[in-house]
Amino acid sequence: MKRLWLGGAGLLATFACGSRLPHPPYAAHMSSELLEVPVPPPPARVETVPDMPVSGALWIDGEWAWRGRKWAWKSGYWAPAAAGAAYSPWQVIRNEAGTLFFAPGTWRDAKGAPIAPPAPLALGSAHSQGVVDAEGEIETTGRNLSPDGGRLRRDDGG
Repeated sequence: MKRLWLGGAGLLATFACGSRLPHPPYAAHMSSELLEVPVPPPPARVETVPDMPVSGALWIDGEWAWRGRKWAWKSGYWAPAAAGAAYSPWQVIRNEAGTLFFAPGTWRDAKGAPIAPPAPLALGSAHSQGVVDAEGEIETTGRNLSPDGGRLRRDDGG
């Protein structure tokens, strides 16, 4: 299996947008996990992060998820720490030909294999108001989702 390596600009973006909240160790995505997508995601939504629910919890930032025809926001969440587990944050890259690829956030075991995510301890919240793209136009996005990809069941605008 090939590991996906980021160029200098990708690494800079990862650290520039990184959270100061405690997070799990990060791991690289495998190139086989990349899904071709026709359009890049909108700018990230602003999320309200709830207080840490238990000592030692880890914050997983919200992310855009490709839903086949449009992007939908998956809420960030507090997760319990799991010994030996790592996390590959969501990623969008272009190859040399300009084709756009997406890999969703993925939890991994100590050997790097994908594993089921832990149950969220507490969810962040983000409004589902329109997102403005680089040209100043409102982008159509899907409803806000829970971390497992399902619809949120609370009144947060999602």
